[in-house]
Amino acid sequence: MLNQAFDTANDHSWVPSSAWQGMRLLEQQAFQSEKTDFLDNVPVMSATVLGLEMLLQEPCIDLRIATELILSDVGATIQVLRLIGREYDFAEERPSRMGDCLSSLDVDDWFGAISASTFPCDRQHAGVTAVWRHCRLVAQYAQLVAESLDDVSPEDAYLVGLLHGIGDIPAALGWPNCGRGSTDAKALSAMEGTLPLFVLEAIRGMSDSSSLSGWRFILTAAHELAGSCTDMDTAPFAQRGLVGSGSH
Repeated sequence: MLNQAFDTANDHSWVPSSAWQGMRLLEQQAFQSEKTDFLDNVPVMSATVLGLEMLLQEPCIDLRIATELILSDVGATIQVLRLIGREYDFAEERPSRMGDCLSSLDVDDWFGAISASTFPCDRQHAGVTAVWRHCRLVAQYAQLVAESLDDVSPEDAYLVGLLHGIGDIPAALGWPNCGRGSTDAKALSAMEGTLPLFVLEAIRGMSDSSSLSGWRFILTAAHELAGSCTDMDTAPFAQRGLVGSGSH
């Protein structure tokens, strides 16, 4: 009897179609809100925000330097791409070069998003700092590997390398219910409306052991190189020339 009453209470066949559609809409909005919260809470290194603040005090903004600062930080890059995802309804229309992204956004908007949540690179934040540095190192090597290939843009490869570890972000930040594996799928789902299509393709290809895509080769090679050179210089990319001009 109790089971029958429970089934009756959960039977939506008697609900008017308009009300049922409203319930589905609320569920979709809740899911979208969860995705937005995930992106809103991805922090940026405080050093990146400080560098951008100094840059914005100049009479004219040097877009090249701003681009390099943002592309050196996983969180800053995600925040800009998040804004771009909101501006364009179709993924094919979204700019993927950081310089183009910044040019199409209001300065106050992208700086406000970047500076909303920050963290210092200290012992207390050692976990997230390690993820950020690992992603940056893989991005550098992915760009170098792509420079030896004919059909892959080195700038695209850099972005893929920088964002390949988004599944590690929740655990590194200590967010609850962030077990490895399920977090990867949740993080990737949250980024679907934000990441360029080639980045999504590359990340999904890495999780497929049978994939023979060029992205899998690039990221595998970049990880091997990063693992064999853990003491690589971490000077700003602008000084080392590792971010190509195509990203500006």
